[in-house]
Amino acid sequence: MPERILVVVAHADDMEFLAGGTVAKMVEGGAEVAEVIVTNNERGSYDLPPGELIERSRQEAEDAASIIGLRDVEFLDYPDGMLSDIRFNEVRERIMGQIRKFRPDTLITWDPFAPYETHQDHRITGMAAAEAAGFAELPLYHPEQVKTGENLVTVSGKYFIAKHHTDPNHVEDITGQIDKKIRALLCHRTQMELTLEGIKRSIRATGSYLDIYKSIDPKRYETFIDWAVRKHDAQVGNQRGFRFGEVFRLEVGDDLSSIFDDPP
Repeated sequence: MPERILVVVAHADDMEFLAGGTVAKMVEGGAEVAEVIVTNNERGSYDLPPGELIERSRQEAEDAASIIGLRDVEFLDYPDGMLSDIRFNEVRERIMGQIRKFRPDTLITWDPFAPYETHQDHRITGMAAAEAAGFAELPLYHPEQVKTGENLVTVSGKYFIAKHHTDPNHVEDITGQIDKKIRALLCHRTQMELTLEGIKRSIRATGSYLDIYKSIDPKRYETFIDWAVRKHDAQVGNQRGFRFGEVFRLEVGDDLSSIFDDPP
């Protein structure tokens, strides 16, 4: 089990949706976990103004973090949905600074190679975080961050999250953490209301599932989100014989098996 984990995500609810149970399990196992949220969520609403949305989203993230047991949450505050306007190496540099500050042995982030990912914030966050983790042990990358040798960090494990995975190879049993995951997710009121409003608009546009259209109320999202998350995570878990699970593309160290499986 990892001992120090840094979660680097684009938006305030990303971790809870796709890795909340796993992170809760890691904390329960004694690990220290911190989170970095790269954007400010300012565009994630149909009705709230950006300033209010940013403030509420930050508070929701902190409330969710307290339920899961995170040590810290850092906000980089880049504009939501516009991350490609920012110089990539700046984003990577700031994430690398967080890695060198927290000194994780494991990273959880978006998979930059996941297929059908249409959100630039997810793609850029995943690539910047993966590169930052890979280069954080090299002293000539941003040497101003390196005060002592302890600031050089080797991140040996990477859990990649995705809406649609390529080559997933690990399912974590979160049966004991599903309730905590959902409680944390429900803290993100602004994003849950956005999610349900988006579902309603899709139903109206496509004409599918019109029989349940009127039963979906974005302002009373708790029951629907609870049901949907349990259904999804049960489908994932059942693949491995678990009641509930979360799926990842997991990398542990460099793959040296072709060399070291048959030493001289």
